[in-house]
Amino acid sequence: MEENKNRDKENSVEQDVLKEQTRTGEIKYRQDQRSRIRGGVLQFISLSVLVVLISFLTATFVARRIHSDAFVIDDNSDFAQVLRKSLDNFESSFYDRTKIREVYADLSTSLVGVTNNPELFYEDAYDNVYTGVVMNVQGYILVPYGAVENAEEMIYVRTDRDNDRIYQAELIGRDATIGVALIRVENIGLRPPNFSDSTTVRTAQSVIAMGNPFGESERGTVTFGVISTVNKAFHTTTYDEREVKVYAIETDAILNHGNNGGVLVNMEGEVVGINSLRLTEGLQSGLGAAITSNEARSITRSFINTGEELLPFIGVFGDVITDIPEIGTGFYVQRIAPEGTADRAGLRPTDIILSIDGNPIETATTLDEYIKNKKVGDIVKIRYQRVNEIIEVDATLYGTAVD
Repeated sequence: MEENKNRDKENSVEQDVLKEQTRTGEIKYRQDQRSRIRGGVLQFISLSVLVVLISFLTATFVARRIHSDAFVIDDNSDFAQVLRKSLDNFESSFYDRTKIREVYADLSTSLVGVTNNPELFYEDAYDNVYTGVVMNVQGYILVPYGAVENAEEMIYVRTDRDNDRIYQAELIGRDATIGVALIRVENIGLRPPNFSDSTTVRTAQSVIAMGNPFGESERGTVTFGVISTVNKAFHTTTYDEREVKVYAIETDAILNHGNNGGVLVNMEGEVVGINSLRLTEGLQSGLGAAITSNEARSITRSFINTGEELLPFIGVFGDVITDIPEIGTGFYVQRIAPEGTADRAGLRPTDIILSIDGNPIETATTLDEYIKNKKVGDIVKIRYQRVNEIIEVDATLYGTAVD
């Protein structure tokens, strides 16, 4: 009897403990659930505040850009000072407008307006007005081909330095395939811009596209962007059906009639390219093309020396390959232009060019960049591999003329 009572008490105690544990578990679950809810609410509130703050800063930044004259902040407010500093830092990290204005002011004196009808300088339309770039102190000016397409028409030039004077220019040479020409104005007294070595240009580098087709800096065109592709090869065919290449820079800076023929410059004010609507037509929407500064200077030298674009022409087409056993890198020849330098020197498709005058082939543009400093008739030493044999040959540089 006594044992049964004791057993009943033990069972009763166990049931009470179980009930208490159940209630405690329910309470703990509810507490955990409430904690999770409170944590979720706090996270949602924090995220909402962050989104609102970012939206406010963005809207304020855009409003400041659009209505900079009407944007007023209480200068005595601590928040205003923090906001202004944040906006200035964000703006300067994207691009420095003051720097762009300084670069344009310095470069605009090296840009001229060019047309066949001087009355167009005083109108607002961009039809038949072009930007020309002063290439040297002798008055040679590189212009778009459209400005001289009709060789019988007079060519007129207007400068920002003397808006009241219209100069007449002499046609030196022109190249219809890539859309450039060279004219000259004697005693124009303008200095050329600083030209950068375009082989040093890098993708994602900030650039400014500038033009001055009316010969007035206040009516010039300026756009900003970054370099999308460097040394892009454009293949074109000459009047005698020879295939040649011209190297250009791709950029997302807008190129239009306002800066066609103008300059593409880096943030140091150095010219890296000459803007070309002719080449831009072959690109996808949103990208523009500028003839590299090295290419532009080479064309200018050829025009001055011969009156036509007569450039050394290797005449090989292919691409660079790497990991050549015991050698490294070389240019794999897929095709050879008939009667070109390589063809006359005995090279054949599947040959691998290893060096030119001892300079190793490192990129697809090494050959072309090297011979830009040479003249037609110069001799270069080409070292190449054919199957398992290494061959060296002295090759005379032949050229191709483009009228």
